[in-house]
Amino acid sequence: MKKVLQILKWGMLLSLMVVVLSFTNQKQNKQMVFLNQINIEVSEDEFMTEQIALKYIEQHNFSFDSVALSNFYLNELEVAFLQHPAVKNAQVYSNQEGVININLQQRKAVVRIKTDNTDYYLDEQGMKMPLSSEYTPRVLVVTGEVNESNHSSIFSFVERINKEKFWKSQITQLHFNNNEVIIIPRVGSQKIHFGTLTDVNKKLGNLYQFYKQAMPVKGWENYSEISLAYNNQIVCTKK
Repeated sequence: MKKVLQILKWGMLLSLMVVVLSFTNQKQNKQMVFLNQINIEVSEDEFMTEQIALKYIEQHNFSFDSVALSNFYLNELEVAFLQHPAVKNAQVYSNQEGVININLQQRKAVVRIKTDNTDYYLDEQGMKMPLSSEYTPRVLVVTGEVNESNHSSIFSFVERINKEKFWKSQITQLHFNNNEVIIIPRVGSQKIHFGTLTDVNKKLGNLYQFYKQAMPVKGWENYSEISLAYNNQIVCTKK
């Protein structure tokens, strides 16, 4: 008798679950979706805004008008955002009421590589990132004879100068000429011959001491060129 009661009990529970699931499926089949919110992680950059995201959704033919939840492809929309060159991470999710939310994290450009043949950014992970027609960040620009073999040293240099407000503000451009790097500063019209991007801390330290001790006495416009390429010394050319 106990066995019969247990079988009946489990049978009723199973039937109830089937009814509930059936009801839920029917409700979802009729439930219409609507876009509730696009959340974009706070960043200095604006490669991705709500307006850009909405335009991107429209360009990829995703519609929220009179579309049932069961017919809306959440995963496909998420994959589409992950394929956007400015998006680092994306999450698209909904609840049973058809409310859809989109969370986006954008990539951050740290340096721009601009040569006669190419023009692109390196992001915070040192990966190539295409330009955007919607937004242009203020980052250090690298010009001249640059190729991908230089990416690692460029990225390390940018990481170093971004740690200090003074250098981040003062150094605006690197120019590659053969195997030499020339720094273009924000303050002063000098060309700073850096040599190769090696011994960076030592060279920046020497340059900082020169700025601190010599420039206040001689003046910012007294020299046309400053060379850090020689070991433990600074060689200057007067105008």
